[in-house]
Amino acid sequence: MSDFPPKRATSENIKSYMTGAALKTVRESLGLTAQWVADQAGVRLRTAQYWEAGRMSVPSDVAAMLSALDEKIDAAARHAAARHAAAHISSLCGQHGSSSKIALVRYRTDDDLWRFRPDMEPLPATAHAALLSRVRRMLWSENIPSSIEFMDTENYMAWLDGRPDTEAERAAWAASLHKEDGD
Repeated sequence: MSDFPPKRATSENIKSYMTGAALKTVRESLGLTAQWVADQAGVRLRTAQYWEAGRMSVPSDVAAMLSALDEKIDAAARHAAARHAAAHISSLCGQHGSSSKIALVRYRTDDDLWRFRPDMEPLPATAHAALLSRVRRMLWSENIPSSIEFMDTENYMAWLDGRPDTEAERAAWAASLHKEDGD
């Protein structure tokens, strides 16, 4: 008799057991394609599709990889939301001259994501979009308005005008887009 699904859930067996439906749900919530999962697992796309369809069991290492990635994205979202919330509170207290709306930067392509956020490689830009969605939802749950703006590399580099690129500069650039629109 198999130990899976586990009768008693522990953090370890939850991370290493996943149904096909759960695999697909987690994968899609992370903005990943079945091809990306297959590539990371070193298998063909058809194998990943069989896992998702329930025709083959999801290997425990694949389940653990996606569970760990989901946890990392959640942790990153919580960290980013807390950082943005603190900046928002500071701006409301008059310590900064920043906009009261938090502007988050979304990357259109994987190459742009990896250029500006090398820590995200090999994740695709869609995974970063899933992270932004979580951050935005967390901010809104605290009644902190936010928006998501697409990175326009050419416009951003011109705006930088020789200053070094930083995450804070990207956020300030995205916020400046609202000031120009009167938002």
